[in-house]
Amino acid sequence: MKRLTLLLGAALLLASACSPETFTMNIEMRYPSKSGLDFSRKTMAVVYADDGAESDTTFLRSVASGFARKMEEDYFGGAEVIQLYHVPGDTAALARKPFLQDLIMDTGDDVIFYFSTPEYGAIGMGENKPSRVTGRDSAYVCPVIIPFKLKVSAYDSMDKADRVLHFNGSSSVNPQVYNNGNVGYDGLVSRAWDAASAQAEQVGAQATGNFLSTWKAERYSFYYYDSFEEGWNKAAQAAYEFRWADAINGWTKLVQKYRAGSSHRACAEYNLASAFYILGNYSLATSWLDRADADCTLSLSPGLRKRIALRTK
Repeated sequence: MKRLTLLLGAALLLASACSPETFTMNIEMRYPSKSGLDFSRKTMAVVYADDGAESDTTFLRSVASGFARKMEEDYFGGAEVIQLYHVPGDTAALARKPFLQDLIMDTGDDVIFYFSTPEYGAIGMGENKPSRVTGRDSAYVCPVIIPFKLKVSAYDSMDKADRVLHFNGSSSVNPQVYNNGNVGYDGLVSRAWDAASAQAEQVGAQATGNFLSTWKAERYSFYYYDSFEEGWNKAAQAAYEFRWADAINGWTKLVQKYRAGSSHRACAEYNLASAFYILGNYSLATSWLDRADADCTLSLSPGLRKRIALRTK
């Protein structure tokens, strides 16, 4: 009787070792921007209007540059990959679909952001006051206000709705103009435009508000086997530390190790599907999930397939 009990206990331990376990992670997932467009994994270009006026063009070029740098921070980890272009003309009429489609063809990018020439309000100018900045030409400082209305149009050539979105905003820049006290109004205005460029980059960064990614915290579960197979633990640890390349490499090796139709192989395939989904590669996620379902029925599979369907609809 004792021997039978021991044999049954060993069988239960063996069954436990052959059953997959799961671990769960909280992950911040990237979602489409407030505009409704999803710019992840797409190339972009920023185009601004050149109306021939040096002050206008310099200001708008700085706006476009600040916009591009902020988008690079969000979508490309800060790598400078978004090109700036300018086109002659003034301007809102250019922000139509045929024109933006032509820009797509010219640049070869997936997405175009187009800045029309701003509408400027009356420039407000305060009084010269003594300046703490030393120098013959900076004894006085004059506060200036340049109000403007900014318009940016976005066209995503991969958007199924095939639409152009327009966004308008009003703001102002407030440069401080240093002078010797004898500079006239025109001279102060000219210096104000020069001083406004640095602030214009911040205006461009703020204009990305509708286009930056939105983020949601979500829970994801992965399979592993608590066994003598070191590969499961290594891949799980890599995933837990968000080292996705290492996790994918580990699970790929496990897929190659186990026979088709086994639950071990299906679990590794499911984990690969989840990893590629998290990384935004929905095509590979679907492919690996199909392979997992073909090998074995897993309880987590329907939930992941539903997530993929929502992202790719």
